[in-house]
Amino acid sequence: MIRRLWESRSGWLWLSLASFSTLVLLVIFEMRLVAPEVDRYFSQHDNVTGHQLATRSRVFVHDTLEELLKDEPSHEAASMSLEIAYGFLDIEIYRDRYACTENSLAVLESWQSRLMSTPSPQVGQVTKALLPVLECLTDIEIGQRVQRSVTVNEFVDEARNHQTLLLIGTLIVYLLGLVFWWFHEKQRRATERASRETLEWMAKALQDPLTGVGNRNALHQQIAKQPDEMVGLLLVDIDHFKPYNDCFGHPEGDRLLRKLVGLIELSMEGEARLYRMGGDEFAVLVSCRSRAILRKRCADLVDAVHRQAIEHPASPIGAIVTLSVGGVWFRPADMEFEDAYAAADAALYRIKQAGRDGWEVADPPYEMATAPVTGPSNVDL
Repeated sequence: MIRRLWESRSGWLWLSLASFSTLVLLVIFEMRLVAPEVDRYFSQHDNVTGHQLATRSRVFVHDTLEELLKDEPSHEAASMSLEIAYGFLDIEIYRDRYACTENSLAVLESWQSRLMSTPSPQVGQVTKALLPVLECLTDIEIGQRVQRSVTVNEFVDEARNHQTLLLIGTLIVYLLGLVFWWFHEKQRRATERASRETLEWMAKALQDPLTGVGNRNALHQQIAKQPDEMVGLLLVDIDHFKPYNDCFGHPEGDRLLRKLVGLIELSMEGEARLYRMGGDEFAVLVSCRSRAILRKRCADLVDAVHRQAIEHPASPIGAIVTLSVGGVWFRPADMEFEDAYAAADAALYRIKQAGRDGWEVADPPYEMATAPVTGPSNVDL
């Protein structure tokens, strides 16, 4: 399946679209997943410094000392503050990372009980006992900030590496998309060029290179396209064309053939299709409603060549170029083309046998005519 996709005309197009789609997905990934992670990490909601438990523990230790410095201190409130400070400090990460944590917890626990006993201890004693705790809390805060800085730096480095990889990946995918698109365009243009060349070759295969009209194959194809239409098929032959070539040379003979094409088209009033069957023989396919119209077309054609009075000093029947025309009127669906062609060829043969320079349209059942028409003025309508 992949091979068929690769070899198909649209394979490169799909690859380019897949590349650009991947690029879009990478951008969406960056916007929907990575960016929110960065925002959440640096947001105030997750700010480690602002919500450090050691800092809160310090606050409650200070509250204890402030309560004891009042004129009428509440030892119960001071003890409760120490209990809360103990709770904020009693964190596993603090125990693992900072050696002073265990001693500080022991001090807090001890003085929490002593504040509730009688006689109450002096403020100086409590302050002196809690000072190491405050120092420990300070060390923890500093240590946590340092740790956060290290974590932030690692995160920043990781984010930069991620962005670098994303940028490189994006560029690679973009370039691949351009390359695939270029291959697609190259393949598309090659396909169009091949198709155009094929059509040109087919047109040339159906065209006579000398005169530009259709050839025998083109005639067969055109007949097949109009099976139910009444058409007239004329076979036109230049009388004594070989002596003309011998007299004037082949270049002049070629010019005569091309001129004859123009005369036929003019005589048929642009309603006929011309085909060169070979040498000096042409076929004319014309749509007509009746055999009488086809006969008139034949007469007009022979007469038009007469009026041109093209010099032909080597002709044994006159001093000008003349034509012999044989025709048949038929419907392709009712009569095989080979039979129609044979009937028109038989009519042409009878004209040549009768002295040339004339025309005949075969009548059904297409037997040999006993009196072929000769001369452009003898038109049986």
